[in-house]
Amino acid sequence: MKKILLIFSLLLMIACEENTQQSQNTVQQDSLEFSEPLQVDTNRSVTLMPEAREAVGEWLAYATAQHEIETLKTATGNDIIQNSGPMLEIMENLNNSIPEELQVNAVKARTNVLLTKAGVLNQLAHKKNQNAGEIYTAANELITEFDNFKLQLNELFLPSPEDFELELDEEFEENLEMQDTLSE
Repeated sequence: MKKILLIFSLLLMIACEENTQQSQNTVQQDSLEFSEPLQVDTNRSVTLMPEAREAVGEWLAYATAQHEIETLKTATGNDIIQNSGPMLEIMENLNNSIPEELQVNAVKARTNVLLTKAGVLNQLAHKKNQNAGEIYTAANELITEFDNFKLQLNELFLPSPEDFELELDEEFEENLEMQDTLSE
């Protein structure tokens, strides 16, 4: 009976040692993944139209968010984890400080999406068992949604179909007047 207990104890110690070694290998592998820079999924780059750029020109929260998104594009997994809390605060500030002229449902919806995506990223970064793939995916989604936000800002300043039709009518009238003066 003592031999069986001794053998069982030895087997248990060996199994525990193997598990510890496997855990250490997994931690080393995970830390390698987190040290890799983010591979941005999209090569799309949205530039604000002059009117939209003017509208956000003095919006400090927008400038801060834009800077953080640009920084995120070259961040490592460890950087993303470390900055997930501040990123959430920045998106909260963006959502809560929309300038008067941009206070429309479409812009509010986009800032809500950004806030939600930053919240998801923050939750993933603070999970006990962090997954590099999930964190990188969430970071990429945040980048994509910020581009969608900028597209929405641009859309606010596009002429409406009625404006476009009016502009065409004015040009047509001007052309008619020019033809009349030339034929005289």
